[in-house]
Amino acid sequence: MTHSLQTIKENLRGYLQNNLFAGAEVTINEFFQASGGWTDETYVLSAETNEQTLGLVIRKLKKGSLLSGERNLSQQYRLLELLSNSTSLPVPKVYLLEEDPSIIGGEFMIMERLKGQSYVPWSKEGKAFLFSAATDTGIPKQFTDYLISLHNLNYKQVGIDTIFEDPGVEYGFIDKKIAEFENLYLKYKIIYDPVMTDALEWLKQQRPAAQRLSIIHGDYRTGNMLYGENQISGILDWEAAEIGDPIMDVAYICAKANRMDSPLLCYLLDKEWFIEYYAEKTGLIVNKKDLHYFEVLHQVRFLILSLSAAHAFEKEKSTDLRMGRQGFRWTMMRNILAETLGY
Repeated sequence: MTHSLQTIKENLRGYLQNNLFAGAEVTINEFFQASGGWTDETYVLSAETNEQTLGLVIRKLKKGSLLSGERNLSQQYRLLELLSNSTSLPVPKVYLLEEDPSIIGGEFMIMERLKGQSYVPWSKEGKAFLFSAATDTGIPKQFTDYLISLHNLNYKQVGIDTIFEDPGVEYGFIDKKIAEFENLYLKYKIIYDPVMTDALEWLKQQRPAAQRLSIIHGDYRTGNMLYGENQISGILDWEAAEIGDPIMDVAYICAKANRMDSPLLCYLLDKEWFIEYYAEKTGLIVNKKDLHYFEVLHQVRFLILSLSAAHAFEKEKSTDLRMGRQGFRWTMMRNILAETLGY
């Protein structure tokens, strides 16, 4: 069931009044749907009573989007709850999780609205901001320090192992990840693709043993940060987080897909400095072979995302035209995967 923006606003007003503000009369101001939303839908608002004003963000699970059948909003909520209460990472505080889809058309969670500006890294505005940030601020070091803090976090001590499956050391994580990607490929495939078959077999044959396990973000890049006053004010989009090999996050930052035509990683970082500093602070070995392995793994994931988009548009009848566009790009993702494999 779809809901109009006005219906969502009104239903949220009643929900907040009953569940967050103890029955106090609530007025909603500055209500809008944020741009983006390749996976979840995001609504931003200001909720006011006679006694307080809260800036809030609503993340609603969106059907017919990228990998919509694989996402778990409850896991995201519990992770953010533990990270905001147990660490100094700039993640939003969460208030409520609602699993009844009838209220606004899908499961949703309510979280704190952090201050700051986000940028699309490859846009003109994003490139200009990140170029300035790379040379004139401490943002590159802060970006790296937050990643180091996440990877050095004792996830068992703060209870994160109760949220996600702990795959165990050495090959447990990578074997689980390859099996996951293989199953997703078979679920969303358009044709049996020899490039994808080759990539999956290559991943099985070349898999590295994890030096240790950490909480990994899964999509750690400059486009998933908020910025304000020459610093990072928020780390967003934790839906791909899990317990895994931290080198996977490092390789994602280093991947060509996150720098395109820029010599800087994520349009922000000098590669040599980043790897040396990260290795020093985590005690992990970062080598070219493992970075290449995980870049292939990420490119397999990008291809699956395109196949998922095509599936959402064609089979699930999504009305989001971006799903059709992203699905059309699967051939480009396939070519990049072939190049990454050395074809």
